[in-house]
Amino acid sequence: MSRKVLRTRLVLIVVALIAALAGAWGLINVRAIATYNEATHTLNTSIRQARNPQADPAAIKALQDQADRLFAQAARPGPLLLPKTRQAAQANQATSTALAQRTERVLKKQQADKTKNGQDGKSGSGKGSSSGLTKQQEAEVEDLLKRNQQQSDPSSPNQTGNTGGHQDQEKGVKPW
Repeated sequence: MSRKVLRTRLVLIVVALIAALAGAWGLINVRAIATYNEATHTLNTSIRQARNPQADPAAIKALQDQADRLFAQAARPGPLLLPKTRQAAQANQATSTALAQRTERVLKKQQADKTKNGQDGKSGSGKGSSSGLTKQQEAEVEDLLKRNQQQSDPSSPNQTGNTGGHQDQEKGVKPW
């Protein structure tokens, strides 16, 4: 009778180990899928921004770096992942890498344009290349800014004088 009890215990231990391993494998896959979903969301956001010509390439690059780190983290379990999860992660990682390379080229081009504009003596701050405005639009904006500056300069001392007195009056007012 003791041999039957021993065999039963061994079978139960083996079944418990198999269940524990299956549970761990499942948790690894669930975590990888959650990380993959977050990385895919980040990738979709950066793709949406990359389609916008007014978007900041530095911000897109930051999102791409985050997406690449998340995809690498999702793929870390390697052979333990479900095949479809692994294939989807690899496909999206390739898309992310392509977008990161494109963004890097755009950033390098913008930096070259800024350097060129700075050397040519044009717009010293390089606003034209990063703002997406044409030279005519830049001139109009600068003209509006100058007009606004001229209009606000004569009235600015009066405004600050009035607000200072008004603030002093409000300090004495009790909230109740």
